Amino acid sequence: MNKHIVNVLKDYNFTYDRNYGYGSISGYEVNVVELIGRAGPTFFISTYLSQEKKAEFVLKVKELKIKLVQAFIFDLGVAVEIGALTAMSFKKKYSETMPKILDLLNELEAPKKDICPQTGVLLDETESRVVNVDNLKFRLSTSAIDTINNSIDKGNEEFKNKPNNYLRGFIGIVIGAIVGSVLSVVLWFIGLVTTIIPFVSILLGTFLYQKFGGKKNWMMIVMSFVTTLVFIISTLVIIYGLAAVGITYDAGKNMQLFDAFKYCLANNPEFKSEFYRNFLLNIFFILLAEGIAVFSLIRSIKRPKNV
Repeated sequence: MNKHIVNVLKDYNFTYDRNYGYGSISGYEVNVVELIGRAGPTFFISTYLSQEKKAEFVLKVKELKIKLVQAFIFDLGVAVEIGALTAMSFKKKYSETMPKILDLLNELEAPKKDICPQTGVLLDETESRVVNVDNLKFRLSTSAIDTINNSIDKGNEEFKNKPNNYLRGFIGIVIGAIVGSVLSVVLWFIGLVTTIIPFVSILLGTFLYQKFGGKKNWMMIVMSFVTTLVFIISTLVIIYGLAAVGITYDAGKNMQLFDAFKYCLANNPEFKSEFYRNFLLNIFFILLAEGIAVFSLIRSIKRPKNV
């Protein structure tokens, strides 16, 4: 956690774990999260409010018209991102903004940390505990924890029983590969040979795989890798084969595409060098795109555990 944020919250007895902090502010249970690329930390304020009152809170924060400050809702309360132009100016921004946020919560009669943000019941030590939900900590009643766990179990069971639909998913991957192949040919005819086409093919293919009903699993990765590899490399060979036909024709030889391709690989060092360079770059981008797909897959198929 940024030292300037820690310094601002030093009087609230927050505990920190990397970019996450947990504590209380003016009687409200609060999680503070510092995310890369954001203008400032986000404060997740636990409170039991209706959806209408949460929406009203977001609207009222917007009406404050404070630069780099925005609000949104989540299942167990409301959240506010407090941005600042510099890390050092955050202290001033926080001191100006948080009192107004607390006033809005009081205006909406938002319950504090003695009330379960899930069920609205009064919390006590024997019938409640602090649990971790999506890296955030919340004190919830026993009944709220049971409700969340039942929801997690139901979602996991539905995912497990979801049909794979490999054939329909494969059609989506083939469409992505065909689009990549067509783009390669079109760009070649206008004088361009681009190596990011595999990237486009795989991302489009895996997207369509899911849209067509394919279950997002490891088979999707295997299918996209093999299909894209076959289509893109075949297209690359055809493109360079066409170029080889032109080269051999200019040299007075009338050769078919693949014969011309093999001839140029064996006898034209410049042709051979350019082909292998683009071949290796295409392989690299295929692996890069698959790496991103694998990373996304691991995150998405990692099923939530009971709290």
